[in-house]
Amino acid sequence: MANKNLQPIGPPLQPTTYKLQPKKGFAMLFSVLISSLLVAIGLSIFSLTLKELTISTSARESQVAFYAANSGMDCAIYWNFQNAFINDTVPSVQCGESFGSASASGDVYKFKFDITSDTNGPCVEVVVTKGTDTIIESRGKNICGAEGRKVERGLTATIITPPATLP
Repeated sequence: MANKNLQPIGPPLQPTTYKLQPKKGFAMLFSVLISSLLVAIGLSIFSLTLKELTISTSARESQVAFYAANSGMDCAIYWNFQNAFINDTVPSVQCGESFGSASASGDVYKFKFDITSDTNGPCVEVVVTKGTDTIIESRGKNICGAEGRKVERGLTATIITPPATLP
């Protein structure tokens, strides 16, 4: 039961209505979030592009070194079939327009030449070892004598001498 002796203190309470202010901070928060997302995406794309550029440059330099080694191999095979590597003599090796500096020590012949006229361009070092079989090792470099990212690629070939046939 309600107590009839209770008297209200003051005027009766009226419902209070509040007028909400527009969300002034929401637009700024939303724009900061979107900007941060776009910056993160941009940095990710930049990082990926930088890595791809490094990989493609490395592949190109590796290809230059491989082609230099291949040129040295072709030159050594040519001069081997011209019998330039015999009797402990130092052969005069010319590959294309380049003359190689050669040396001989026993059955081991070494020569080096630049692929281009640029002394800082690609070069190749070749070692020909004569014996029962001929072993040719060619090491091409993308840069010779200069500072930079040097890449070296090598090729090895063995020319097997067939056994002598008996009459």
